[in-house]
Amino acid sequence: MDVAVDGSDLPAYANGQRFVKKGGPERERFSDPDATWGHRSAVSTRAAGSYYGYKIHAAVCARTGLPLAWKIDTAKAAELASLEPLLATIVRRGFRPETVVGDTGYDYAPGHEAVMRIGALPVYARRRFRNEREWREAPECEHGAWTFAGADFKNRRTKWRCPTGECQPKSAWTKADRRRPLVPRGSKRFGMLYAGRSAVEREFGTLKNFYALGPLRVRGLAKVALHADLTMLARLSQALARARAVPLAG
Repeated sequence: MDVAVDGSDLPAYANGQRFVKKGGPERERFSDPDATWGHRSAVSTRAAGSYYGYKIHAAVCARTGLPLAWKIDTAKAAELASLEPLLATIVRRGFRPETVVGDTGYDYAPGHEAVMRIGALPVYARRRFRNEREWREAPECEHGAWTFAGADFKNRRTKWRCPTGECQPKSAWTKADRRRPLVPRGSKRFGMLYAGRSAVEREFGTLKNFYALGPLRVRGLAKVALHADLTMLARLSQALARARAVPLAG
């Protein structure tokens, strides 16, 4: 099973104006005191910027798009902080993911380690830090960049080979980490797996537009979490009903 993970904004059912008035002081009291300020990326005609509310973190099946686990946090919570709870819930529910696909928000060392601890392969887009502009995913020598030659999933190592075979030794094993993951970025397999990340984006759109996940009409973290739980149960119950449906005899 391939799993896609991501987070999505849930603006609060409250006055989201940061300032009391234009050019005035910042607002101190909000009708939803549990919500916090966070940042969201640009979508369609909506520009990127801050918002006041909550965030839903979800893990979905990359093939069916159905949610496997979800978690509600305030808007300031980062995606990485919710990764381990999501993975723990997935395993507790009896699923055994082979890969976990995510965007750059998960491309940190703890994000890779969390996935490998449950026996899955992390497939994350590369996050570029200012102090890492020069590093290359593949080892290099005077003959050029080495080519990927396989992975030892049990011992979490990747094998690389000199492009001309003139180096001694001709190949070498390196420990798998965020710089050299078990599924190398740029490989055909990585591209095919990462394309499955769109499943979680589609599911967020389905939940918000067709299952009333948003806009919110409740306040408080507990009530927002309950609203999300009921929405997910409705989504999964409909999928289960379709799967159990028996076609009528003609």
